[in-house]
Amino acid sequence: MGNIKFLFLVLVSLIFISCSKQVPSDNLTKKINQEKQKNNQIVETKQIKINEYKLSKNELELLDILKEDKYASLCSQQDNYISILKMKDSPEKSEALENLFLEYVNNLENSCIDQISFNSVLKSNKFKKRKQHYEIYNKKINKDEILKKFNDDSISVEKILSNYAPKHPGFFQLVEKLDIDKLSAKNYNKLRLNIERLKLLKDYDDEYFIKLNIPSHNFTLFENGEVERTFGTVVGDKDNQTPILSSELSYFIINPQWNIPDSIAKNTIIPRALKDKNYLRKKNIVIRKKIYDIDAPKVSFNSVNWKKYLKKDVKYIPYKFIQLPSPTNGMGKVKYMFQNDYAVYMHDTIGTWRFKDNREKIRFSSHGCVRLEHPISLMKHLTTYYTPQSYKKIRKTYLKGKMDTVNLSKKMPLHITYLTANIDEKGKLKFYKDVYEYDKIQKLNFIPHKNAVELASLQKEKNFTSF
Repeated sequence: MGNIKFLFLVLVSLIFISCSKQVPSDNLTKKINQEKQKNNQIVETKQIKINEYKLSKNELELLDILKEDKYASLCSQQDNYISILKMKDSPEKSEALENLFLEYVNNLENSCIDQISFNSVLKSNKFKKRKQHYEIYNKKINKDEILKKFNDDSISVEKILSNYAPKHPGFFQLVEKLDIDKLSAKNYNKLRLNIERLKLLKDYDDEYFIKLNIPSHNFTLFENGEVERTFGTVVGDKDNQTPILSSELSYFIINPQWNIPDSIAKNTIIPRALKDKNYLRKKNIVIRKKIYDIDAPKVSFNSVNWKKYLKKDVKYIPYKFIQLPSPTNGMGKVKYMFQNDYAVYMHDTIGTWRFKDNREKIRFSSHGCVRLEHPISLMKHLTTYYTPQSYKKIRKTYLKGKMDTVNLSKKMPLHITYLTANIDEKGKLKFYKDVYEYDKIQKLNFIPHKNAVELASLQKEKNFTSF
């Protein structure tokens, strides 16, 4: 009986142990299955995220700007832009947009003109014979800084690009006139070239400045970004060109004397004085030795053998011809000075009849300086708003024929431009003759009209808007 009881207890224990081990085995299987399901969900979620990659706010804004090329700076990158449009949203597309944005900013800052080719042509024999100067103001862009801003969605793409866009109001005015439906291929390409020229100006963060445009031979004064006044000019001829540059008007001289350049003395003054012994007296011209002394003694014309200085191989004349303040002075009664390396300035003129004739031989006839149609009205404006002196006082000095220098309390930015396509004072687009031939030798790194046709064609396709 005792053995039977013992066997029964052992059997019950085995059954109990066997049952108790089965429970944790079921729980473990359940846990393993849960982990598998969780991992599968993570993989699926990651796959969904990859398939649903989203471009950033700034990347989408950039694509919107590029669609119309709002800042006219796609240039040779247009094919690259179109290929990016056809890419699916992905990290690779984001990287491509970053690179395109850097190129776009550089094109906006430094233009799409082939500057290497341009500078090479200027050094050729044909152009070296001319007095020809075209200053270009390139800027180095900070790529790291630009990308940092681009990847910060709190700073808009518009705000970034506006810092690099030309401040000249004519820039966006010209961009707005780009219309392939209204312009011939020739005029479209010409307009596009002139948009690029505005990118090469030195930037001034001001809305007041002077623009002297050579092809239209006119002077324009801007105040608060609007045209305050405009009038005619006479500029340099093809062989003695007015330089293209940016500077600042800093002072003007009332009743100036004229230090006549050697080239004019050699080609005009000396030959006329040899023919007419009273010529220098009639023109109120004196001769002094060319030394660093404003009180250098006068020299008698008859005491020098001038014929030897008329020879072609003679470049230097050791005497300076000075026309004193007078009604016959070639500078007129007022001269406006701005820093440059070419000894040019703006001035009054006794030849006011020239402003009534728009022929090239009349309006492109100076030795490089710019003659102004209304220099006295400009003097009044500058005196009233940019000097501490009263116009009444300045006018009194002016009428007395006394020479005086008037400094501006605030320098005025000045751009001498070469725009053969320009917006006139009535807001109309005008095209002008390429007298200095810069249209011929300044080449773009893309074909504007061809690009515009391709982009317009693409925009008409239904799938274009879905990118």
